[in-house]
Amino acid sequence: MGREGPDGFTASALATEVGVSKATLFHHFAALDEIPLAALEEKFFDAMRRAGDVETDLSGYLSQFAREMRMIVANERFLQAYFAFFVKGMFDERFRARVARGGLQLHAEVTESMTSRLGSDEEPEVAARLVEVVLDGLALHHLLMRDHDLLDRAWKRFADLLVTAQDRSETS
Repeated sequence: MGREGPDGFTASALATEVGVSKATLFHHFAALDEIPLAALEEKFFDAMRRAGDVETDLSGYLSQFAREMRMIVANERFLQAYFAFFVKGMFDERFRARVARGGLQLHAEVTESMTSRLGSDEEPEVAARLVEVVLDGLALHHLLMRDHDLLDRAWKRFADLLVTAQDRSETS
């Protein structure tokens, strides 16, 4: 999907690429769309778990999260596939529902990590969504603009702002 886009992603192409039969693919997955979504979700969930497993404060978590995301966005094909899912979801209601379910699972993971690092008066769900939105924007710019150093500095600035807001909240 990252190389050919949504229309080029077929069971035949995938089976050939991974060296199995189409029957094997459908033995493990009920529909073709489930395969790349499962792969994307697994990659993101693994990265988030690694970031969340590190016992740090909010600043440390966001730094570790950035390191994990940097490894993901370094793979241009992966980013192309990721955004191909968004495009397909805009026009395919069933696919959009499937992408949304994965997004909600992802959001729950980020919210859980944020909850343990924010003060009790903070809104970890809102902070988690903000992190997700900024990451999506950074990933898109990473793919299209290729100004990686500037994007790394932008993430650092965002993380600093989030930590500063938390510090202000704790001292109020």
